[in-house]
Amino acid sequence: MRLFVTLALLFGGSAAAQQTSALHPDEWVHTRAFATIGANGRNTTQRFDSDVAQVAGAGRPAFFSLHLSAAHFPRQFLGFGLELRSDLVGVTRSDATDRRVFPQQTVRAAPTVALRWNPSAVVGLEAHLGWSAGRVALIRPTADGLANPIFAATTGPVVGATVTLDPMRRLSLLLSARAEYSLIELTGFTVNGFVQVRYGLLELGPFDLGVALSAEVQYGSHRGPILTQGTETLWRAGLGPSLVGRRSPPVDAGKPAGAPSVVGRVTSADGTAVVGASVTSQGHSTTTDDAGAFALEGLAPGPATVAAAAGGFKEARKDVVVTPGVPVEVALVLTRPTGPGRITGTVRAGPDKPLAGAKVTPAGKESVSTSATGAFTIESAGPGPVKVKVTLDGYAPADEVVQVAPEATATLDVTLEPVAQRARAKVRGIISSASGPVAKATVRIVELKLKQAVKADGRFELDVAGGKYTLVIEAPKHVTQTRAVEVADGDQAIFQIELEKTR
Repeated sequence: MRLFVTLALLFGGSAAAQQTSALHPDEWVHTRAFATIGANGRNTTQRFDSDVAQVAGAGRPAFFSLHLSAAHFPRQFLGFGLELRSDLVGVTRSDATDRRVFPQQTVRAAPTVALRWNPSAVVGLEAHLGWSAGRVALIRPTADGLANPIFAATTGPVVGATVTLDPMRRLSLLLSARAEYSLIELTGFTVNGFVQVRYGLLELGPFDLGVALSAEVQYGSHRGPILTQGTETLWRAGLGPSLVGRRSPPVDAGKPAGAPSVVGRVTSADGTAVVGASVTSQGHSTTTDDAGAFALEGLAPGPATVAAAAGGFKEARKDVVVTPGVPVEVALVLTRPTGPGRITGTVRAGPDKPLAGAKVTPAGKESVSTSATGAFTIESAGPGPVKVKVTLDGYAPADEVVQVAPEATATLDVTLEPVAQRARAKVRGIISSASGPVAKATVRIVELKLKQAVKADGRFELDVAGGKYTLVIEAPKHVTQTRAVEVADGDQAIFQIELEKTR
C-alpha cells in the first residue's frame, strides 16, 4: 500500500508541476478502460468429502493475473461495463505427504449495467448490477498425493459500487467493492475490494492515454457436490495501460461557448503565406490575411477539425480539441497536386444510343471496355495531354486527346460513326472435262482458306468480299489448275474450266 501512496503523490506532484488543469464542471467520463498484468498471492483451503487432508496454497509461489475492464456511458447517468479476469496460482497440499506445486487457472467474465451520479466534476458514484460466469480448478487429494485438477463452473448475479475521484485532469483514483454469488456446481459467495491510481500521459483528441496501477483483495467461500468446504483469500497487484474519454454536453446554439477559438497560419510547402485561403470548422469559416493568418471564433468546446483550401492546392485538415478561453494554435500547410488524375466519359453512336463493349485505349496503357450505358473510367491517367483511341466493330475508330489536370478528373465523351455495309461479291462457274462433269472436284480460295466441293453438274458459287484472290481447282486423276481473280464489291466473276486427265 505504501507503494501506491508514494506513486500517487509523485503523479500528483508531477501534475501540479505541469499545471494540469482541473476538470470543467460540465465534463463527464463517457469511456473508461484499462488492462493490467501483475502478480498474485493466495491462501486457500479445500476439504473434499470425508478426507481430512487439506489442499492449501500460502501465497508461494505467486503467478500472474490478467485484468481487463471497460465501461461506456452513452448517458451521463447510464452505462455498460465488461470485466474479464484470468488468474494463474499454485496449489500445494497442507500435510507432508505431497509438497508439489499444482498450477491452477481460473477465468471469469462479468457484463454489468451501471447507474452513475456525479455530485460534482471531481466525484462520481456508480452502482453496478450484472451477471458473472467463470471456471475454477479444484485439486482433490488422494492417498498418493494430489490428483489432476477438476474444473467447476460458477455463475450468478453481481452487485457492486464504485467511487471515482478526479482531482485533476490527468490524475484519478478509483475505489470499488463488489459481491458475487454462484448458483451452480460451486455455490457460495465472493467479495472483492479494489483500488486503482491512474495517471494520464498523452492526449489523443477527446481521449487520454495513461498508465494504471491497481491493487485488490478478494475473499470467497464455496461448496459443491465434491467440495465439502472451500475458502480463499487472494491478493492481486497489476500495472498496465489505461484509456479515458471525456465528453461535454451540447452547447446551446444561441450562446457562444465562452468564446473558444482556433488561430493559426496557412502556408504553402515552401513556407510562403497563402493569402485568401478559406478556413472552416464546425460550420464557421474565415479567410487568411496577407500574412496567411486566420482566427476562428465561437467554436464549441471539444474535438473539432480545421480545414484550409485554396485554388490550385490540395485541402489540408487537422484535428484539434477546442478549450474554452484558450486559443488553439494550428499550422496548416497546403501542397499542390502533382500525381496522375483520371478520365471518365461515355461512348455513343448518337444522343440516345450508348455503345457497350467499346474499347477505350489510352496511349501506353491497357484498354478498358464501356459498360451497358456506354460509360468508362481510366484510372491513373496523365497529368497532361493523354491520347485515347476508341474502337468497336461496325464503327469507324476515333482518336481523341484530353487534357488531365494533376489529381483531377477529366471528362471525355466520344461519338462513333457506323461503317457502311459492303455488298458481297460472287465467284462462280462450272468445271468439266472432255468426258463431261468431273466427279469430286473442289474449288479452293487460298487467301480465305475456303474450300468448296462442286455440285454433281460441275457448278460452284462462292460469296466473298471484293478483292484479289487465287483459285485452285482440284480433282482426282486430273491436272490441278490455278486461276487469279479480282472482283469488286457487289460484282461477280464467272469461270468455265475444263480439266485435263493425268496420263
